[in-house]
Amino acid sequence: MGKMKKGIITLALVGCAAVLSAQNVIDQNKLKQGHWVFLNKDKAKKLPGYGDDQKVEEGDYVDNLKNGKWLHYFNNDKVKEQLTFQKNLPNGPAVFYYPNGNKKEEGTWKSGQWIGAYKFYYENGQPASEWNYNNQGSRTGEQKYYYENGKIRISGEWVNGKENGTIKEYYENGDLKSEKTYANGEMNAKATKEYDRKNPINNTASETKLETKEVPADQNAAKEKFKVGNFDGNGLYQLKDREGRVAREGMFENGALIDGKVFQYGTNGKLIKTMFYKGGKVVQVENQE
Repeated sequence: MGKMKKGIITLALVGCAAVLSAQNVIDQNKLKQGHWVFLNKDKAKKLPGYGDDQKVEEGDYVDNLKNGKWLHYFNNDKVKEQLTFQKNLPNGPAVFYYPNGNKKEEGTWKSGQWIGAYKFYYENGQPASEWNYNNQGSRTGEQKYYYENGKIRISGEWVNGKENGTIKEYYENGDLKSEKTYANGEMNAKATKEYDRKNPINNTASETKLETKEVPADQNAAKEKFKVGNFDGNGLYQLKDREGRVAREGMFENGALIDGKVFQYGTNGKLIKTMFYKGGKVVQVENQE
């Protein structure tokens, strides 16, 4: 009876060893198959801040091609990103994380771009934005931005990556701040409506601070200032130069123009150049002269 138990234990250990040895398999055709785990020491170029035996990434291969869910890790061993692969290309659900373990971004990744519903989060876990993309990767449909307290900051419709219809902005206490009308990304300044807070409550520093902050201008462009009291550097806004002319308009993040236009004027006050921004970069320049 003792010999039988010993035999069973031996078989069980052999079985466990077989399961472990099935990891990081290269078949007779020298192709990676099954589940693979890469430690930092396995990488051709070691990642700084990681120990040699720390896990860097893991996932499955089919005939040497990444397939299914792959995980990448921070050097604190928490998951950094979770991607879905099809034939070695990220194609499917994707989630990115902060080092503290909270989600940073999530959505569907296809052919190098986001499609469908997409969410971005603050590091504390609160949603920062909820966007929707069409199958070509352009923002289309209802788009929302949030304050860190969870209240809505901006909401409106986009069509093929451009604002369309009425875009509403709100104060941090939930009161309506402005309504701006767009058509194919062009803002109708005359139709803009601005509102005062109806029920101020524990105003944050970003809403009440009255100091001015200078926004870095492009080379040779007019400098402009804005009051932090009404504009905290985020959202849809128009910035004017010292002569009261619109210098920048569009979507700002932390004081920088992300999507919109920069207008450059000559010494005679005539518009000489319009620069179009997308994703924080100049994508088109129109000279008026």
